[in-house]
Amino acid sequence: MILRSLAVLALTLATLLVPATAHADKSHTGVGDQVLRLTKSPGLLTLTHTGESNFIVTTVNSSGKQEQLLVNEIGPYKGTVLYNGDGTTKSIAAVQIKADGAWNAVFKPLSKARCWCAATLRGSGDQVLKLSPTRGLRTVTAAHSGESNFIVQSYTRPGSWGDLLFNEIGSYQGKAVLPAGTRLVTVKADGPWTLKRR
Repeated sequence: MILRSLAVLALTLATLLVPATAHADKSHTGVGDQVLRLTKSPGLLTLTHTGESNFIVTTVNSSGKQEQLLVNEIGPYKGTVLYNGDGTTKSIAAVQIKADGAWNAVFKPLSKARCWCAATLRGSGDQVLKLSPTRGLRTVTAAHSGESNFIVQSYTRPGSWGDLLFNEIGSYQGKAVLPAGTRLVTVKADGPWTLKRR
């Protein structure tokens, strides 16, 4: 009887200690300016915009002050960005959207980031990539054929400061060190890009 009670108690404790499953994606649609509240944990935000003018998305802290600029484009936009990922925004409470057209915003957990599984990865526009933590000396070769900013950052853990790997404008080719322990990489680009790690 005592053994059975102990087994039930152990099973109950195990159930309580298992992390909750990620919630289903939260999707929002709208036209024009909007403010969306969010949790403070780092996450992904996939956005689309069909307007013709400015599309600006920023995080806002609990005091109503703008913090992190996530997107600043003109006209149609489609991409995925990281929010609450840089360690400087501890009191983020919302995302502010400025738009002249229809938009869609989907909040996702970090586990749904695109996998950088193979050595070479190709994409277009803004994306967030996940990979197994790197070890030792690793490098990344980048190519971009867009006309505007090309910014690539690496993170050893969400919520920490990211390492700036590339920050260029227009077409670019180059190589940088991929810091040991990197498990997340963000890409900001207006055109096609290629990343290759060794």
